[in-house]
Amino acid sequence: MRVLTGSGWAVLLGAVALTVAGLALGYPTLTGVGVAGAVAVACALAAILIRPRISVTRTITPHRVTVGEPALIRLDVHNLNRFPAPRFDAVEQFDGTPLRVRVAPLAGRQRRALHLPVPTARRGLVRLGPVVVERYDLLGLARRAQPISGQAWLWIRPRVHPVPAVPRGVVLDFEGRLTDQSARGSTAFAALREYQPGDDPRHIHWRSSARRGTLLVREHVDTTEPTTTVLLDTRGNVLTPAGFEVAVEVAASVAAASTRGGHEVSLVAVGEDRQAVREAGGYDVLDRLAALERSRADGNDVLVRLAERARPGGTLVVVSGAEQGLVARLAPLRRRFSQVVVVQLDADRADPGDVGPDRARPAGGDGSTPVPTVTRRAGLAVVRATHVDGAVRAWSRVVGGGTAC
Repeated sequence: MRVLTGSGWAVLLGAVALTVAGLALGYPTLTGVGVAGAVAVACALAAILIRPRISVTRTITPHRVTVGEPALIRLDVHNLNRFPAPRFDAVEQFDGTPLRVRVAPLAGRQRRALHLPVPTARRGLVRLGPVVVERYDLLGLARRAQPISGQAWLWIRPRVHPVPAVPRGVVLDFEGRLTDQSARGSTAFAALREYQPGDDPRHIHWRSSARRGTLLVREHVDTTEPTTTVLLDTRGNVLTPAGFEVAVEVAASVAAASTRGGHEVSLVAVGEDRQAVREAGGYDVLDRLAALERSRADGNDVLVRLAERARPGGTLVVVSGAEQGLVARLAPLRRRFSQVVVVQLDADRADPGDVGPDRARPAGGDGSTPVPTVTRRAGLAVVRATHVDGAVRAWSRVVGGGTAC
């Protein structure tokens, strides 16, 4: 694609205006300057007529990084022609932002490796590409762009902080595996729910179904397999951008610790597009958290419904903002889980310089940063904090100082 740059259009319009004015007013000098400008634009377009035969191969090292870790894009440029290729720019698109590198003239069949460090200060699923080969004339009046390579993905995962895993013990899991040491007959009634196609008819609770006027089935869980369900709130009206990043790091830390502690982990997030993550090549919880964005969902009903639909058993960890009435709505779920932990984050109450990563945060007590608190009830714990470090300290108190993972 050949186009005039902003300078090229300015010169061309100025040349036309000067030429018309010179001819109309009878000033040969103006006419000459206008013609010279038009000739310069024509020469610029002619200079970029040569289309180099270039191939570009992209290599990302590594494909998955944690926020703040270095990542490097290597572009292997190859002149496929036997004739020299003129100087050009290789432009890599980093989530829509161009990363430009100047390539000196290449001899026939010559190869050259280019290295581009990429910014990883922000979590996200970053789209790379396509790589565009751009050529300019000497005056910068005309530009020719030629897309070369396809697209790729860079996964910038959230930080995982060292937190203790939920202690092993008597927990609930509907799909728990039976081992030789497991106590037989350990399944227990958890709740009643509406019948769905595929449910075992033997689990229908006829008496309750008659009262409700709709078929209800009994949910049973097995008490042999430790599980952790992490429910992450993404609502923009509950979590600010800074608060959302804190929530993602807390969820990632709890999920990673539970996995290393031998627990099965299930992540549920409001408004998550699981299909898009799979199509981009995501395969685990940290990939899903890397791609997660704030949603426009409103009201705590959406969060409570997801919690009610979560597979019963084990520990339910809900990470959300400081929303009034949320804990009261989640409290009844204690009947379906061995324990429920609600982490409420209010990043707006932290010091402005205290929300960013890798900053020393005060422990509280001096009025500068609210101290994280833990409130306990039977089967329910509520953690209130303003930043990651506070949530980590409070989490350690909730699980009783287990081994950090």
